[in-house]
Amino acid sequence: MFSSQTFFFAVVGDVHGHMHQMVSHLTAWEERSRRPLDFVLQVGDFEPHRHNADLATMAAPTKYRHLGDFAAYHQRRRRFPWPVYFIGGNHEPYGHLDLYPEGFALAPHCHYLGRSGVVELNGLRVAGLSGIHREATFCKSRPPLASMGDVSNKDFTFFNEEDVERVLALGRADVLLLHDWPSGIIPPEEAADFQGQRRGASHDLVGNAYARLLVDALQPRLVLCGHLHRRYAGTVQHPGGQRSLVRCLASVEQGAEAFAVFQCREGTLQEIAMWE
Repeated sequence: MFSSQTFFFAVVGDVHGHMHQMVSHLTAWEERSRRPLDFVLQVGDFEPHRHNADLATMAAPTKYRHLGDFAAYHQRRRRFPWPVYFIGGNHEPYGHLDLYPEGFALAPHCHYLGRSGVVELNGLRVAGLSGIHREATFCKSRPPLASMGDVSNKDFTFFNEEDVERVLALGRADVLLLHDWPSGIIPPEEAADFQGQRRGASHDLVGNAYARLLVDALQPRLVLCGHLHRRYAGTVQHPGGQRSLVRCLASVEQGAEAFAVFQCREGTLQEIAMWE
């Protein structure tokens, strides 16, 4: 049950280590709107690299490997103004994160939800699944962490059947955090918008069936995604009449399309304009 009090929370797309930019954008919104944020949810590719050793465990081409801003928060030279809860994407320092697969606090006000996890925030039940899908490894266990360096870093970026089953076992969620999109959310009339675009050769190939399975099973009020670096709003209609709003976000480097703010009030969940 939601808190009876009105509160606001923000959602952020792929950060890719640009924590200062994320904080600047959201604090500017608070100042303009004169509304405080209670917490922030983030949909993966947060890239909380503490140092170069973390960076070495990230799966990405060399040109995209940058230490980023997180060291300042880890060393407590800077502090997130609100609690931030994030899931893993496909460009994380899993050499560090997988030491705590059930989640942990990396720094003050910075919490990883784990490979699969749930947290209750002001009565809002938030579940998350880290990683992306690869069918060839879905039914297999990930390599042991001790093998990192001997196997590809990419092998640690995929979720598997066990991760999905753990999220299903949560029973319900008000909000579901995913990195990749659920399949089947793009109607045929919008196909042209996705033709040949990044990671989306065709609208019916966008997303994956296991993310969609979680949406259909948990029937959250709100599904939040990143990964494709584009903003998109959709809806999943469930057989019993329940609807899940789907909000996909761009990357922080792209600006305002990476952010959304929601208001919870008397049991309702509503997206509000960022620039009102």
